[in-house]
Amino acid sequence: MVTFFITSVFILGLLAAAIYFWQKPANTSETSELPLPPPRPQNLFADFQPNELKPADEEQLPTPEDLEDNKEAFEKALAEWQQASDRNSTAKMLHAAALSEDAEIYRRALESALHSWREGKLSDISAVELQSLFNGEFWVLSSAARSSGAGFVLKRTLANANRELEGTNN
Repeated sequence: MVTFFITSVFILGLLAAAIYFWQKPANTSETSELPLPPPRPQNLFADFQPNELKPADEEQLPTPEDLEDNKEAFEKALAEWQQASDRNSTAKMLHAAALSEDAEIYRRALESALHSWREGKLSDISAVELQSLFNGEFWVLSSAARSSGAGFVLKRTLANANRELEGTNN
């Protein structure tokens, strides 16, 4: 009985395969065409062009002459600040020091401003404002200046200044 069942299933399978391969395509005279290429993807905004990264030109990097000009601008700002130290001149002096790309110069500027604030010459600047100014201008320095040896000393000086300024309630 099992032999009869297996044989009949085998014969039906062969018959189905023969019918499947015996059928011919419905229309053999037509040549099959290749499908069209997919449409190009479009942006949501037709006039949008993505930004491309461009290699840094040597002209964009600061030259030793530019850095010397920044140091001279700091010395000028420091001289003006020492004559009339107020909120605006302090901000300009610290910004000029940060633009010099020299951590030692910025440390000198920070210490000068902190010394004047201790003596009461910067009465129009609160401790919170001075702390914000110190920390904000610190990030104007390049990463190379911040990570240098002088940058390490500057970070220690800045941390000490922050501790001192946080301790006051002005």
